[in-house]
Amino acid sequence: MQSKSREWLEAECLRLAKRAPGGRDIERVTIRRLRPKGAGPNWKVADLIPQPTFVVSKEVRDVLAHLPGEYALADD
Repeated sequence: MQSKSREWLEAECLRLAKRAPGGRDIERVTIRRLRPKGAGPNWKVADLIPQPTFVVSKEVRDVLAHLPGEYALADD
């Protein structure tokens, strides 16, 4: 799994979020570091800014769901 910086991951999440149905108004995506006990993902999407409706949020998060399995958050 490739390690990427927080900035890169947030920018990639934003790029994909804007392509999701209803996601064009999203201006920022933040991520949160996880501390897995094993080989699981070490980050997840924390916030979508501005906060979209529940339906749009679900659509965007579904589009982003594969990223934590593809990229690791590099150590700061």
